[in-house]
Amino acid sequence: MARFLKNPDISRSGSQAARLPIVPNGTAGDAPTTGLIRFNQALSRIEFYYNSGWNQVAKIGNVAINVDLPTGTQDGMNNHFTMNQAETDPNAIIVTIGGVYQQPSTHYNVTGTTLTFTTAPPPPGINPNQIVVIHNLNSTNAA
Repeated sequence: MARFLKNPDISRSGSQAARLPIVPNGTAGDAPTTGLIRFNQALSRIEFYYNSGWNQVAKIGNVAINVDLPTGTQDGMNNHFTMNQAETDPNAIIVTIGGVYQQPSTHYNVTGTTLTFTTAPPPPGINPNQIVVIHNLNSTNAA
């Protein structure tokens, strides 16, 4: 018969579950080592430490692709547009203007729901220069 040591990090309310360490802002309190796992409260995700960095645990199942048409005045002068989904990494999305791919961090950046182009996109004109953002392409940054 197996013996279990008392562990305050094991839930006793119905099902058995481990309580992960919670970090409020993504900073590591000490020198992490490969194999550690935690809940990043600032990003609302479970992470594991591998290859000298914290990596998000992959989502299970299908992740719905979100095609977004950001709002804002497209007049050739405005370079800030509002997306319908917040992002923290410009590499996590695909952005096109009139079907032309825009290079992350070179042609645009993101902060929350704000999409900021380094140069204002051209107005719609005769050829539609519609801005399209595709979200949820990277369901994980796991190694």
